[in-house]
Amino acid sequence: MGPLAEVCEFEPSSAEIEQVRGVKIVVEEEEIENAAPTPREVAILHSPTLTLSAPKLMVRTKALVIGMGVVALAGIAVLIAYRARIRPSPTGTTPPHSIAVLPLRNLTGDAANDYLSDGITESLIAALSKVEGLKVISPGSVFTYRGRQVDPRQVGRELNVATVLDGSVRKSGETVRVDATLASAEDGRVLWASDSSDRAFGDIFAVQENIARNVAVGLMLSLSGEAFQRLTSRSTENNEAYQAYLKAEYFLNKRSPDGLQQAREYFDQAIKEDPQYALAYAGLSQYYIMAIWFTANTPPLEALEKAKATARKAVEIDDALTEAHIALASADGNDWDLWDSVRESARAIELSPGSSEAHHTHAYALLDVGRTDEAIAEIKKAQQLDPLSIVMSTDVGELLLYARRYDEAIAALKTVFERDPGRQNANWDLGEAYRHKSMFDAAAAEYLQAKALNGESQDTIAALQSAYATSGMQGFWQKELELALEKAKRGYFSSFTIARFYARLGERDRALEWMEKAYREHSPGLLYMLHDPDLDELHSDPRFLDLLRRTGLVS
Repeated sequence: MGPLAEVCEFEPSSAEIEQVRGVKIVVEEEEIENAAPTPREVAILHSPTLTLSAPKLMVRTKALVIGMGVVALAGIAVLIAYRARIRPSPTGTTPPHSIAVLPLRNLTGDAANDYLSDGITESLIAALSKVEGLKVISPGSVFTYRGRQVDPRQVGRELNVATVLDGSVRKSGETVRVDATLASAEDGRVLWASDSSDRAFGDIFAVQENIARNVAVGLMLSLSGEAFQRLTSRSTENNEAYQAYLKAEYFLNKRSPDGLQQAREYFDQAIKEDPQYALAYAGLSQYYIMAIWFTANTPPLEALEKAKATARKAVEIDDALTEAHIALASADGNDWDLWDSVRESARAIELSPGSSEAHHTHAYALLDVGRTDEAIAEIKKAQQLDPLSIVMSTDVGELLLYARRYDEAIAALKTVFERDPGRQNANWDLGEAYRHKSMFDAAAAEYLQAKALNGESQDTIAALQSAYATSGMQGFWQKELELALEKAKRGYFSSFTIARFYARLGERDRALEWMEKAYREHSPGLLYMLHDPDLDELHSDPRFLDLLRRTGLVS
């Protein structure tokens, strides 16, 4: 951790608090079992047509936004969070060191500026997540409150936090105003409110060092030199680069082909404005990983090479940047450098113990090296920091599925649909869990729902329905294989996906043939070789064992 630097072990004086420009503080000194398919599943299975909304996608890793301009808010929020801890929780279960930052409202009247309000919100969350011992709810959960007027007491109950930060952003020309209030989630009292004043956009950077000391004083933290530098560091001094980065993250989070392309352009712009912008390199690395998983025409080999190069550049520029290590862990894992992925994701947690994305990335890294129980424990830590996140809930179910804990997986995945009935990957995972419990009608219904949500044509869905009705799951997989081979003739299609279809059909030689092709393509899908129950029959084959060794899954 490095040598100890400034140590703060005293209460802040009123003079010290007043060092924080533009802030006023109000401190209160008070103390599943086998079951028949549901009616919904029966309707899906036998419906001649399915008309559903466009797919909502997810990814194993998502880049976080570091906000240089909102450490001021971070400092004050942490200060109040510390003050709040002297008041015991009435239930004894809510962590006193806990906060939810609600999405800042865009008051510009122009939706084109949503990138700024979203970016500052995520920046604030990222900054607070660096404070050890402070529970900070992650973006996936707080953004469920976007556009809603909610009572802080409701948020406190739903997210199990002691304080709630709410506010707004207004940008006009080169000036910006960020208004915020911090309220007690116990009784709704306002504990702190910012002064309303317009600031030059560049002034956001100038307050960072001044706020950092107030954070340390307010929390009575003993900070190492490294930790103090991490809290006060600036990723860029360039306003144009910063705004381009926020736009890139905004479009990256859309998880669509068009959104990814726009994200790539803005990341490039940010790096052009500031060639030493580590955060932009980390974001660009995540773009390359997402392109592999979310666009059908992205061969993995070249994309992985670029993902690793940009992530390494980010770490080279700033080794204390959490997002850089998350990006490198993701790139290493997808490139089969499994133990490097474990080390990098563990480093990300060390840097930001409150980051759900760091725990999320570490969970999959542990899964890839066969440490399944630890992986499940880690994904549940991520979920605690992001309790309303559909991504986290889905991935808890997915890891339970890979652990062959099918009843638990089914229970976890069903909770996803309570908040988002259109989560196609959750439908697919639920179908897998049902199938491995021999609940074939329920499984087929979930597969068809996932296909519809993923934009498959009605003709394709009807063909799959017919195949299942005629020949059961064997007919279903045979039709899936035929459709996949047709797509492969027209352009790049995952060879590992085709290999899995052959394995499900019991065609061992063809499955291994396509897995060898996937190896030549450097397909990240090969990471699932040990997890997929459909491949269990291949484990004794010397060709399969050779593939495991070459990909690093076994020594």
